[in-house]
Amino acid sequence: MSEKHLLGAILLSFSLRFFSVLVVDLSPQEAYYWNYAVHPALSYFDHPPMVAWVIRAGQFFLDKNELGARIGGFFLSLFSTWILYALGKAWFSRKAGLWAALLFQLLPLYFVYGLLITPDAPLTFFWLLTLYFISIAVRYDRSWAWCAAGAALGLCMLSKYTAVFLVPSTLLFLIFDGRYRQWLMRKEPYLALLIAAAFFTPVILWNVEHDWASFGFQVGDRLSRDSRSPFASVGEFLLLQFAVTSPALLAGLLMIPAAPLTLSLHPRRSNWRFAWLFSLPLLSFLLLFSAHSRIKANWTLPAYLALLTAAYPSYRYLRFHSGPRMKLVAKYFLVAWLCSLPVLYSIAVYHFTITIPGFPVFRFTTGWQELSAIVEREARALELEGGKRVFLLGLDTHYVAAALSFYSPDEREVFSRNLVGKPALAFEYWKPKIDLAGFNALAVDVNPPRVE
Repeated sequence: MSEKHLLGAILLSFSLRFFSVLVVDLSPQEAYYWNYAVHPALSYFDHPPMVAWVIRAGQFFLDKNELGARIGGFFLSLFSTWILYALGKAWFSRKAGLWAALLFQLLPLYFVYGLLITPDAPLTFFWLLTLYFISIAVRYDRSWAWCAAGAALGLCMLSKYTAVFLVPSTLLFLIFDGRYRQWLMRKEPYLALLIAAAFFTPVILWNVEHDWASFGFQVGDRLSRDSRSPFASVGEFLLLQFAVTSPALLAGLLMIPAAPLTLSLHPRRSNWRFAWLFSLPLLSFLLLFSAHSRIKANWTLPAYLALLTAAYPSYRYLRFHSGPRMKLVAKYFLVAWLCSLPVLYSIAVYHFTITIPGFPVFRFTTGWQELSAIVEREARALELEGGKRVFLLGLDTHYVAAALSFYSPDEREVFSRNLVGKPALAFEYWKPKIDLAGFNALAVDVNPPRVE
């Protein structure tokens, strides 16, 4: 595929993503992060504050709607695509950068989380920005770039705690590459760590004020032990990774003996070491913990970014060292895969917005506007009947309350089940601004509510 065709495919994929941003309802998880934005704080129970800042900036320009909530993440995805292209070009070639940008648009993991506004959008951008400044520092011997990398790392840590894995990756990269090892004896990388720590101060302060609740949740709940056997848990993790990366991961695994691993051991192959060492620490950690903890699909999202820069060189190496039959198989496999994914995404977006008759409705992104309209009619009827104001009470962990708070009228008060003494994540830290004595509650749940 020529560079012109690659650029056209990137633009087409990006247009599909933008169209999806416009037409797909805000999911309850996105609405939950929208609630971050309307409850300003130094940090939050389950995540740092960056996603709230991104949503708040979008709403400042576009008000309360799906595009206003998502536009910040969309632009971060656009900038991430450019940085990934720049990284691929710097370490390998211009074509490698274009392929990395295209894969970033097409892989299911990145397409889905490029559409939704979650902490993964700023995490991806600032992760790549950190890699970009580290690359400038080591490849062009620019001391100032370490300070920029420290700031980018700090902003990355304000996006999601996963950012901490950039520290061991950078250390391993400097240790294993003799040409860059001299940076370990200089002050700039350590100054970068201090800058990152300074940026991370708001999260520390929030945790100090709230008995380290966020750190405790991430360690105690996220990595809690699963009751299943280790083999079943690891198997689920691997199958999930195949699903979210599509056949690209399987193809990459098949290429390992032929290209990346052997080349990364060559004394002057810094580019391959860059791709591997900024991916393996996080992937290894998640694989290890998948033996006894349930790992979510998006947790591996930043781990594949550096590997994308090596995708095209790996493919070229495999083709040059393969027979005619393997070359033909690789070519047609790639063409079929690249053509099928946009079609599948278009069908999925259609189903999420209009729904295809005879197929199950995907509750996570469909029907929340309609539910909110029904609930609002019920609330008004209850107010007329009882003569008292009504607030809405979501009885699941946080999804119902989050979606209703976004799609209900602004004057309608919405709360989660923490009001009745049950855990509700960040809703537990958002106290009612009004005295609810004398109100009636309209309870809403995805299952029949337990009215007692």
